[in-house]
Amino acid sequence: MKIFTIMVMASFSLTMLLTACNPEKPTPSKNVQPKQNALQPKEINQTYLTQLDEIKNWSQKGMVKDCPFNALESTISQVTTEWGEPDKNDQAGAGTYATYDNKNTVLGYNKAGEIFDVRSYATDFKKITDTMVVKAYGKPKEIRESDNENIYVYEWGKEIQLKLIVPKSGHVIDHISVFNPKRATTVTTTNNEYILDIKGKSNKLSDLAWASMQKWRKDIVLFAKNQDNVYINGPNEKKVALTFDDGPDEIITPAIIEILANYHVKGNFFFIGSKVTKHPDVVKNAFNNGNLVLSHSFNHVELTKLGTEAIRLEIDQAGKAIKSVIGKEPAILRTPYGDTDEKVVDVTEQEGYSIVLWSIDTLDWSQRDSKNIIRNVVDNLRNGDIILMHSDSDKSETKKALPLLIEELQKRNVQIVDLETLLHVKAYQ
Repeated sequence: MKIFTIMVMASFSLTMLLTACNPEKPTPSKNVQPKQNALQPKEINQTYLTQLDEIKNWSQKGMVKDCPFNALESTISQVTTEWGEPDKNDQAGAGTYATYDNKNTVLGYNKAGEIFDVRSYATDFKKITDTMVVKAYGKPKEIRESDNENIYVYEWGKEIQLKLIVPKSGHVIDHISVFNPKRATTVTTTNNEYILDIKGKSNKLSDLAWASMQKWRKDIVLFAKNQDNVYINGPNEKKVALTFDDGPDEIITPAIIEILANYHVKGNFFFIGSKVTKHPDVVKNAFNNGNLVLSHSFNHVELTKLGTEAIRLEIDQAGKAIKSVIGKEPAILRTPYGDTDEKVVDVTEQEGYSIVLWSIDTLDWSQRDSKNIIRNVVDNLRNGDIILMHSDSDKSETKKALPLLIEELQKRNVQIVDLETLLHVKAYQ
């Protein structure tokens, strides 16, 4: 009986064990996920949180992933050296934005050429929602709202802001911006804080002409102080730029190009578009010798007396004429006679040009005397001067003065540079 009882109990235990191991209706634990090949929501969230960590880590360095340039130290010249010219440039907000379509990157830079905004339009984070952003980073410093999007702004220290742009329609990141507000706010420092009076005299001017010139000089300097796109001179550094208007021709311009090459100095030629079409070989020679080939309009007319579309046509025609010869359209214009007003500035900016005038007028067009040309420079020389001369056919005294002028500047350890280097503005579109 005892043995029978033990056997029954053993049989009952075995039955219970088998039943427990093979239930007809299993109830899986709520903590166990069904086995599937695809990522589950928890795993997906973790993937995007990892991406957000990457975005944060890169942005704290002023960078975005897959872009070697940053908003702390990089310049647009470094970008163009490594990546080439951008697909397009747009004027917006605090500066210029260069778009590189094949890099999914847009870079904002100020007038000094400093990168202050690095934007990524990469597709790998375009499923990250605004909810995930807040979960990863916490509450943003601010959320800037427009009709179509919200911008989540996070600050990493005093120098970097990370902006995540989220359209309201989709609530997922469209693109990100790594922004340096300090660099953005210095955009006009070079132009407006150090501005020189215009110097240079001629004893060939009548009293009336001299008084008119003095008034124009005073007015244009005051005007330039309130314009981010109009330059009288460069920064307070021991550098100057030699500029030559009204060419090209077949005699003086080639001679000036040769003199500059012999002294290993770069010049800046503001060519008249209608003359460019007549002397393309001279233009090409100037460019091939490392000089800047820039615009002096197409017909050399007073732009302030024209309507908006006529101004635009003058700029466009000259730009196209130059591009047809050197393969590049200028991004710097010198208005004929320095004739500049708000209307001219507005059209010029729309066309992608800076306006560069001068701080020393050698008056080689008035007192055609090599000694006076040199005297006007050396007696008035200051850091950052932009020196006005001419290279058209009746300027033989300018050609004569130039070697002596270069030698005098070099004796004074003044660096002679092109305008792109002096002003940190782009020379070509």
